[in-house]
Amino acid sequence: MNFKDELNEEQYVAVTAPDGSALVIAAAGTGKTRTLIYRLAYLVTEKNVQPWEVLLLTFTNKAAKEMLTRAETLVQRRFNSGYSGTFHSFANRLLRSHADSIGFGKDFTILDADDAKKLMRSCADELEMDKKHFPKPDVLLSLFGVVSGRMGDLSAAVDERFEHSEVAPDDVLNVHARYQSRKKDSNSMDFDDLLIFAHKLLAENEKIRSFYQEEFKYVLVDEYQDTNAIQAGLVNLLVQVHGNLMVVGDDFQSIYSWRGADSRNFLDFEKTYPGAQTFKLQINYRSTPEILEVANEVIAGNPDQFQKELQAVRESQAMPHLAKVRDGSVQARYVIERAMELNRKGTPLSEICILYRAHFHAMELQMELARAQMPYVVTSGVRFFEQAHVKDVCTVLKLLVNPSDELAFTRLLEMFPKVGKKTSLKIFRKLGGRVNLQRSEIHEELIAALPKAAREGWEELKPLFLAYREDHLQNDPGEVIFRFVKAFYKEYMVENFDNHKFRAEDIDGLIDFTVKFDSTEAFLSEIALLSNLDNDGSKAPSEEENQDALRLSTIHQAKGLEWKAVFILFLNEDMFPSKKAIEEVGDSEERRLFYVAVTRAEDQLFLCSPMVRRQRDGGMIFLDPSRFLEEIPEDLLTDDRGFF
Repeated sequence: MNFKDELNEEQYVAVTAPDGSALVIAAAGTGKTRTLIYRLAYLVTEKNVQPWEVLLLTFTNKAAKEMLTRAETLVQRRFNSGYSGTFHSFANRLLRSHADSIGFGKDFTILDADDAKKLMRSCADELEMDKKHFPKPDVLLSLFGVVSGRMGDLSAAVDERFEHSEVAPDDVLNVHARYQSRKKDSNSMDFDDLLIFAHKLLAENEKIRSFYQEEFKYVLVDEYQDTNAIQAGLVNLLVQVHGNLMVVGDDFQSIYSWRGADSRNFLDFEKTYPGAQTFKLQINYRSTPEILEVANEVIAGNPDQFQKELQAVRESQAMPHLAKVRDGSVQARYVIERAMELNRKGTPLSEICILYRAHFHAMELQMELARAQMPYVVTSGVRFFEQAHVKDVCTVLKLLVNPSDELAFTRLLEMFPKVGKKTSLKIFRKLGGRVNLQRSEIHEELIAALPKAAREGWEELKPLFLAYREDHLQNDPGEVIFRFVKAFYKEYMVENFDNHKFRAEDIDGLIDFTVKFDSTEAFLSEIALLSNLDNDGSKAPSEEENQDALRLSTIHQAKGLEWKAVFILFLNEDMFPSKKAIEEVGDSEERRLFYVAVTRAEDQLFLCSPMVRRQRDGGMIFLDPSRFLEEIPEDLLTDDRGFF
């Protein structure tokens, strides 16, 4: 095989690197996957390494299967001995052979997400935790998983997570201890345990560690910038003797710190592995030169990174567009008109993607798309108004407008402890099928019918309902939602959603959005209209992937994907970059997120920046353009203000 003919010079040098540790910094669109595949082939054909002596670790089964299959096609030999794949699949295979060395049977059960939640709930019940102020199982599992991945201090993490809630940290730690004990007693592990115990096995058992260090003479890791502490530790244990480690990734695309990824694993690689060779892949095959210039300008604002500059192979085309529009509604119409224009000129709708930093940024767009009856698919989850937390807060409005709305009443009641479907329906019927919460006597009947654990929570909400007419809240749906969140739902989110901060941001955006409507009825009617238009003739979820429809996605979910044309919404200070993110960790990761968004575009890039946004109090705030836009020289963008 002539590797020189198959690869560019940058790829060739990395693929044919000598033994030892190597860091391959693969910028967006530069052939990272191709480089890994040819490295696998090179080791077998040129270094006489047996395929089973190479361990490839990835983050998805799909990526592992693709790379191993393509490598097998190149060398006409089978690569995967069962160990290569995701970190978790490797850990499982390891433990199936040696679980008895750490006190488990080799026939241990792996708990799926539902089983883990049920066991966690059972542990909380056994310890008689206060249902009113105790986190849901999936919140705890997420917290425990992130902490274990970081190899962090659980007690400190619990204190920080529930600092502003009524949850008792000691209760959480006691449930965690019981959960660990119950798993051990039943010879079972959850998903996070696979990495925890695989690391423990290799760290503490020299004989087993030596065996696998000899077994896998070369280790390759994909997307190394996304590894957490325990994954990096596992890799280190495997290569301690021979040091034959090649990791591939891009520090510019490190955007998952919130779920435990540690970019320092990538940035400090040369310190962790002294003498490591570093290779840079900077020749980009995806995007036009004009798009890459924008990406390069903005990412240069991050000083703590491996400096590199994307170099285009493709010929010049249209310059990226900057649309400074009046507000979110005009932004939505701009996107639709531009997308329709692209479609008329031959770009399939499925090759056009609208990216945003937070879900609520797409509210106006989803409204306008529904009105225009333009097909779209939200690839990063459910549509905005179908999300659980959005439906939860809107349920209060529905019940106030229509006291006979059984679904709204039962949804609201089921947020309270000890209230399930049967109990909520029973209470609804006991109250005569019409619950006018603006009447004080109804609350007395309702409180008497509620389980004891739910009564205090309802007492806290009672003033909101009674003030609906008195304070003229029927004309201010945002104020109703604001008071509901303050009195009840804020704490509910902390205890029920692992990503409660993002959901709170969505609700803040929803509250501001309601100022477009002069009554609660008008707001609810618009949402109902949107939902019905969306569902009219829509395709089943299984068909969405092939549907010729616009793609809508958060930027986090878009990583690794690409489209002919990309729009980025709400490029404004406090929106993108996110105010919350900057307050917590600074703007470096936000800048990397912008880089990821820009480099998803192949041919056309549209940057959108509204100038005003209406607030809940009815006032207007002027939005500053994002600092990322300010960092792009004017001559790199086409001003689209004349488009309208």
